[in-house]
Amino acid sequence: MFSYVLKRSVSAVVVVVLVATLTFLLIQAAPGGLSILMDPNMSSAEAARLKHNLGLDRPIHIQYLNWLSNAVQGDLGASLSYGGRSVTSMIMERVPATVKLGVASLLLTLVIGIPAGVVAGRRPNGLVDQVIGFLSFVALAVPSFWLGIILMIVFGAELRWLPTSGMGPKGDLVLGLKHLIMPALVLASSSAAAVIRYTRSSWLEVARLDYVRTGRSKGLTEGQLGRRHILRNALIPVVTIIGVQLPRLVGGAAVIETLFSWPGLGQLGVDAALRRDTPLILGVTLLVSAAVVASNLLVDILYPVIDPRIRYS
Repeated sequence: MFSYVLKRSVSAVVVVVLVATLTFLLIQAAPGGLSILMDPNMSSAEAARLKHNLGLDRPIHIQYLNWLSNAVQGDLGASLSYGGRSVTSMIMERVPATVKLGVASLLLTLVIGIPAGVVAGRRPNGLVDQVIGFLSFVALAVPSFWLGIILMIVFGAELRWLPTSGMGPKGDLVLGLKHLIMPALVLASSSAAAVIRYTRSSWLEVARLDYVRTGRSKGLTEGQLGRRHILRNALIPVVTIIGVQLPRLVGGAAVIETLFSWPGLGQLGVDAALRRDTPLILGVTLLVSAAVVASNLLVDILYPVIDPRIRYS
């Protein structure tokens, strides 16, 4: 187990470095560059001095190696469009908001997805199953930004039940929760729908196995079979799906945070891309890719916990 985790950790680091390298090369290949941020009235000498101070007059591979060596030490450089502010400090300011939104969305995904999938699986082809299946299909088909706009119009503008932007003032737990409800629900909608469908299909598959039939023939009730035998084994493939949904929660946060003016990493990344702020783009990309890779590694580690029959060698 230890050797497996070690190998996966090494490969995870390689993946993160490759993502950072590809992002760096794509930014360098894009047109515009620093000229977008320069004052059009700046003289050639001043422009050359600015590039030299930022290290942009060096060869691309030297720029990349310098950035990578500094990033390993926790220094992600200075922002080009925020007055030279430290990229690391800017990202750290936004991480709590993104973590708050991501955790809330993941909890909603699990709280909605698994119970609804179990209910649908226990009564296949019934009215409840059909209603849950229809709602999950709609949640998968509807774009998240469109759903967000609809919720903002209905619950924000018309009913005025929930605020439509920001996180709310610090220290006000109730108002902060109200600010969190809509973006977390929108971000979790498609992931919860996917978990519902996979939980249902996994439940039905396990319920047809021989040992479940044997337990039923011995007089175990459906509730006992579900709790003791079906649910635990049905959740094994669902864990994989949850692991697949985690990157979607991280990636989708960029759209949702921008839509709801949520001050997180996603909104910062979009703003950095629009401003062509290379150090900030690289910093956000590095952290997000590391979070995605770490979540996948965590799912792999959890497999033996859920099913002791699984052993890594």
